[in-house]
Amino acid sequence: MQRSLQPGPAGLNVTTAQPRPTAGALWRGLVEQIPAVTYLADFDRSATLRYVSPQIEDLLGYPPEAFLADPALWYACVHPEDVDRVRAEELRTFEAVLPFDCEFRMRHRDGHELTVWERDAIIRDASGRPTHTQGVLIDVTNVRRMRDELDAERRSAARYLEVAGTAILVLDRAGRVELLNRAGYELVGRPEGSLDGGDWYSAVHAPEDEPELRRWFTTAIADGRVPSLSESRVQRPDGELRTVSWTNRLMRDEHGEVTGFVASGSDVTERRAAAAQITHLANHDAVTGLPNRRLFNEHLGLALARARRAGRAVALLYLDLDDFKLVNDSLGHTAGDRLLVKVARRLRVRSRDADLLARHGGDEFLVLLSDLDPATAAEDAEQAAHGLLGALAAPFVVSGAEFHVGASIGISLWPADAGEAEALLRHADAAMYQAKRAGRNEVRTFDPDRSAPLERLSLTTRLRHAIAEEQLVLHWQPIVDPVTGALQALEALVRWHDPVRGLVMPADFVPFAEETGIIDRLGALVLQLVARQRARWQQADGFEPTVHVNVSPRELRNPAFADRLSRTLTAHGVDPATIVIEITESAAMQDPARVGPLLHALAATGVQIAIDDFGAGHSSLSRLVNLPVHVLKIDRSFLAKVPADPASAAVLQAVVGLAGALEMRAVAEGVETRAQREELVRLGCPLAQGFLLGRPGPAVAMRAHLQRAAS
Repeated sequence: MQRSLQPGPAGLNVTTAQPRPTAGALWRGLVEQIPAVTYLADFDRSATLRYVSPQIEDLLGYPPEAFLADPALWYACVHPEDVDRVRAEELRTFEAVLPFDCEFRMRHRDGHELTVWERDAIIRDASGRPTHTQGVLIDVTNVRRMRDELDAERRSAARYLEVAGTAILVLDRAGRVELLNRAGYELVGRPEGSLDGGDWYSAVHAPEDEPELRRWFTTAIADGRVPSLSESRVQRPDGELRTVSWTNRLMRDEHGEVTGFVASGSDVTERRAAAAQITHLANHDAVTGLPNRRLFNEHLGLALARARRAGRAVALLYLDLDDFKLVNDSLGHTAGDRLLVKVARRLRVRSRDADLLARHGGDEFLVLLSDLDPATAAEDAEQAAHGLLGALAAPFVVSGAEFHVGASIGISLWPADAGEAEALLRHADAAMYQAKRAGRNEVRTFDPDRSAPLERLSLTTRLRHAIAEEQLVLHWQPIVDPVTGALQALEALVRWHDPVRGLVMPADFVPFAEETGIIDRLGALVLQLVARQRARWQQADGFEPTVHVNVSPRELRNPAFADRLSRTLTAHGVDPATIVIEITESAAMQDPARVGPLLHALAATGVQIAIDDFGAGHSSLSRLVNLPVHVLKIDRSFLAKVPADPASAAVLQAVVGLAGALEMRAVAEGVETRAQREELVRLGCPLAQGFLLGRPGPAVAMRAHLQRAAS
């Protein structure tokens, strides 16, 4: 619109001077002192200005007279981008007979911009017809700047709330939602804004959780104290429950009064589930899902404590499967695991609800019978044990094959047989071996008078302890050239240095380790000892002998064996080419489809492979040709009859020739007489070992052999 300056109306004339101040002059003096521009304009479409106060010059740099001389000056001072908006607003208020109220930008004479706020009031005549408008123009530049800064901070805070990865929740004192950011709405699975003003606890919590959570909130608000951390479940519309970890704070006003509650929350559902799964795995067997030895020991300790207080008895049943090794050997570990699952299922069905069934390891299970009457505890335990044997009586079908798997069960009673948990377990283990020696599929209660010392101390427990404490030691037997006696290799032979029995030969504990599943741990320790000694010879004396080490068929069937062997040798800096892995003929030949790939994987690590006890089984020449074998160790039964038995000598000569034809090295075992050695020389056997050529001994006893070989 157009604004122009005219002489003011009566009482507001700009140029008239009065000898005495009139009321109008007094009013003008007043308005010209306030920090705002005042004006008077006609109420017409052009809003013709009748008066503008001198403050206009401070505001825009032009005196009031300039606007009288140039009516267009007013809009020239309005910011070009705001002119249309201001004109439209003036026209709208004129046509609607409404006061003008607008904030817009203007330009000072020197070019700088400012923000002003203009507001007027409509003056009417006696009949109520609008005649004039009176208004003020105020510089609000600083106010606007502060408001913009606050808005920017508010928008920044809002953006943070929206992009925050955690839910942000603000509640008033009544628990109504004042703010929930986007992440919060995503967490509870509801549309944004749908919970604003609503009750938080009834809206998002499961009905069974709501009363307790509401009491928690009400108490926190009333007491002015809230835990900094808490957890709760929120329920999504589809019924899914999510666990949320909250960080909480109370909001207070300037007087310290609680005005509300603010919390940030993170969805920890998967984390809690993972933690629960880890806890479960730590306490349960991965194959059968039964409690493991760790959890069993905890329950055993608690059961004994309760029994002491109540004067009751406890029974421990130690169950070991009979002939389980046949399943593993014929069908492999996967089938063996499936059988264990079926066994566990049957045992669980026959156990009482109050009993605890656990897997002890390998094919061993433990059953804890608690809260027994001391007078009938033995009878109750035997009845339970026979019930478990009955559960195993029916055959099992695994991988299409039918197996009858029985069990030997040993029973130990508290307090009759033992005063504490460890002794109870040892005695149950010893009783189980009594059952095995009685013919298997039997039940025996611990009898100290019939238990051999080794049984009383529990062979299983003691052998595990021997492995953990490295009570196993290696003796070494030379493998030599039968012609010269020169050392060609050393075979590592394991011994158990038992504190009770002294030096125990492998025949007394290796088969037991294979039967109970301890062989993997025992074999891993033997490999460590072999690699350690081989590295020590090389680093200390420069000796680099080829070393033979025996591997159990169960170890060989472990898919991780080749990798474990490679890592062990690498860790000790041992060249794999100096290591010869010996496996029995029966283990190598009985299942070529499965064993063949395992041997090839083993050969890929760089080690050599030897077939031990060759000739004792029924080897197929075609199978032997297809296997990565480097050494044939001839079974000692052939050499035992040489030279008296021509047939044995002929077989021996044939095997030596076969090895040479296949580019393998033949080793004759069991050389005990000069005649046997001479026969081997005659037959051209390149390698031999036996008591005549060198007895097994500790590493220090091999030093002379190694020095001669190195010279």
